[in-house]
This record gives sequence, C-alpha cells and structure tokens, in this order.
Amino acid sequence: MGRWSHLIGVGLALFSAGQALAHPHIWIDSYYQVNLSTPKVQILEAYWQFDVFSSVDMLMEFDKNADGQLTGAEKADAATAMTNLAQYQYFIRLQVDGREITPAQIDVVDVGVVDQAMTVRLGITLSEDIDLRRDTLRMGFGDPENYFAMVVPEAGPIKLNGMLAETCTPVEAKADEFYMEGWVDLQCDA
Repeated sequence: MGRWSHLIGVGLALFSAGQALAHPHIWIDSYYQVNLSTPKVQILEAYWQFDVFSSVDMLMEFDKNADGQLTGAEKADAATAMTNLAQYQYFIRLQVDGREITPAQIDVVDVGVVDQAMTVRLGITLSEDIDLRRDTLRMGFGDPENYFAMVVPEAGPIKLNGMLAETCTPVEAKADEFYMEGWVDLQCDA
C-alpha cells in the first residue's frame, strides 16, 4: 500500500501547501447515482473511474498478484488509500436551493477495476432528507486546487433509478467555478 498512498499523500501535501501546479495531474470520470424510490433523498452514491495512466500506477501498487483485479486485501488496501481524500470531502460539491451543504458521512463503499481503469464507489449520507418535490438538489464535483480533474462522462453527470426516476428531471447547469465541469440540478414532480 506504500507507494500509491505515498503519492496521494505527497500530492495532497503539495496542493494543501498552495504549491499545486495550474493543471490537473489525475483525471477522474465522475457521476452521481440517485435511487428515487421516494421523492425524499438522504443517500446518494458517487462513482469514479480514474484515467488509464493513474490506474496503471495504482494497479501496480495494489494488484499484488497482477491479475488485473482487486480482491481481498488488495481491495482493502486500495480502499484505505482512497480515504486520504476524505479531508477534501472526496471533491463532492452539493447545494440545496443554492445553499451549500456538507454530507454527514462519505464512505468508500467499493473499489475495483473496469476496462483496466481503477473505479471507486462512494456512499454519501446527507445530514437531512431533501424533498425533491420542494427543493432542488444541485450536485457536482470539483477540486479547487486543480490537482484532480473531475470529468463528466459521456453518459452524463447523473444516473437515476427507482420507482420515481421518471418523475424527476435532472438539468445540467454551467459551473462558474473554474475547477468544475458543471452541475446537475435535480427536482421531482411527484
């Protein structure tokens, strides 16, 4: 677990000291998934897929048997390394009706490999239920230090599932923040 954890630690130390360079070093396709079995939401998930170059480095570190997968202790070590990003709230940006909110909890739920790229699934618990019939939940990802580029994948910034998914409308919005690709606003009719 040493090298990648060390690299994440060094990278974080550099930009926490204000010395990060003006361009990203790691690209992550990132999107949210929301289960809409009711119009009130308190739990979200975020999915990341790292760029191939970063993934190769991480797999060299964590995939001890070089089988292209993460299992057992490999998976646990990779998940533990990802928790170094908790101090940055995993680059999650959330607002309710224009008011910034901080999740009550964010957990690394799973790590894996898809098409030779390292993936991370985050479980996000909000501090309160958000009633999407009344409130707009705005979601985005961003690293103000610009070390990590949080990229919206081709499929879009959000995936909806559940009984009420068809009654909810995600609307992509431009981000004024230079370190963000965009926002997605979510409201429901029912």
